[in-house]
Amino acid sequence: MSSKNNPELRGAVTELRKYKGKPVKPCRVIDSSRGIDFIGAADEGGNIIVDAQTKRPIPYSQIYG
Repeated sequence: MSSKNNPELRGAVTELRKYKGKPVKPCRVIDSSRGIDFIGAADEGGNIIVDAQTKRPIPYSQIYG
């Protein structure tokens, strides 16, 4: 039987991206007071990855490798 919800028919899971050699996962970042609402990156411990200069979360799409 064919179904769109069959997990066996889904594609392979892609490898997580790495930031400074450590794997990061995508997470939703929302801060309405600062106008932030996008998919950011979090490390294995759940801490959001923040740019050291601007003190803003780094979008997941800007992390390569």
